[in-house]
Amino acid sequence: MSHHEFTLVLDHTPTDKELDSLYEAGLDDSTPEFGPRTTPVLHVHRDADSLASAIISAVGQTEAAGFAVVGVRTENLVTLKTIAARTARTYEAVRRLANGDRGPGGFPTPMSGDGYSLYSWTEVARWFAEHYGIPDTTTYYDRIIAAADHLVRARRLMGGEAGELSALAS
Repeated sequence: MSHHEFTLVLDHTPTDKELDSLYEAGLDDSTPEFGPRTTPVLHVHRDADSLASAIISAVGQTEAAGFAVVGVRTENLVTLKTIAARTARTYEAVRRLANGDRGPGGFPTPMSGDGYSLYSWTEVARWFAEHYGIPDTTTYYDRIIAAADHLVRARRLMGGEAGELSALAS
């Protein structure tokens, strides 16, 4: 077994009674964080065979305690400005790569729609490593956390009814 740390995003701020229910549901390896102007989260420190199994068990226990898990905290979504800073390039250089005006093409597509574009850092880092030899600083942990966040959010969109879409995760 290995030790895994991650943060679940909760649907609401827990009351004192709900904090007890988290502990009773088996989340004695977690620390809640919440406040008047912060998103309520649950920091989990869990021993499990894999990160994925740790996340799955923590989500199940959190839901058994009466919460909806709305995401897994990740730093995966980034702007072009952040990409520029992480790759030691100017914003304009990265913008032109993203638009296909420069470079080899195939820059990862934004994960968001119109307006303010957000990109997956794990995809962008892999692209820079492949095309420019910049070391990919993302880890297996980063990719699992990013994927878990997307799956948790997709599950919520479907109202817990994944149906045929569950095959997409396999």
